[in-house]
Formats: sequence, C-alpha cells, structure tokens
Amino acid sequence: MPNDIVAFAQHYAQQQAQAVIRRVTIPAAFALIAAVFFVIVLVALFAALFFWLATLFAAPLAALIVAGVALVLGLLALTPLMVKRRPPPPAPSPTAPQFVSLLAQTAPLALKRPLLTLVLLAGVLGFMARGSSGDKKK
Repeated sequence: MPNDIVAFAQHYAQQQAQAVIRRVTIPAAFALIAAVFFVIVLVALFAALFFWLATLFAAPLAALIVAGVALVLGLLALTPLMVKRRPPPPAPSPTAPQFVSLLAQTAPLALKRPLLTLVLLAGVLGFMARGSSGDKKK
C-alpha cells in the first residue's frame, strides 16, 4: 500500500511537471521566433539607414552615425537593468517561533544534560537571529 501511494504521488507530480513545462515552453518558443524576426527587422532598418545616410554623407561617416544610433539604442535597452529596484526583504518565517517553542518545550526532557540543552537552544536562536537580518549583501 505505501508503494501505491508513492507511485500515485510520483505519477501526479510528473503530470503536473509536464503541464507546467508545456505551459512555459510554447510561449517561450513563440517569443524566441518573434525575437529572431525582430532582429532581422532591426538589421534591415540599420541597413536602410546606412544607405540613406550614404547618399547625404560619405560612407564612413554614415557607418559611424549608424553605429552611434545602435549604441544609444543599446544603452536605452539596458537602462531598466541599471535602475532595477531591489526586491523587498523576505517576510519572517512563521515557523521559526514554533520551532523555538518546540525546543523550549522539549528542553525539560533533557534535564540530564541541561548545559548541553542550553547551548543548543542558544545556538539555534543565534543562528535564526543571524538569518533573519535584512542587511545581507549579495
């Protein structure tokens, strides 16, 4: 019976994973195809700009102007990455106080070694306090 439950859970998890993969990959494939076409359009527009500018200016100057336009557009495309907002700090875990409470309740059971229990409880509290600070540098 436990093997049946494990097999059922595994089958259910596989079905859910396959559904999520289908839901993600199909739009991603269409987005990739659209991105390829947009790159082709962008190359064609730069070529048209070059040929139009080559009639007004010399060819090297037209190439420099097209390169400058491409540089400015590239920098504009990077601005959202440069001014990205930091994500809010994670919410405190609701299970942490429950864990400390459970440790405090089981501490009297370990009265044979109260010093060891106290050290372990202090270590866990210190570890949890250190992990909850929002000033982490990445």
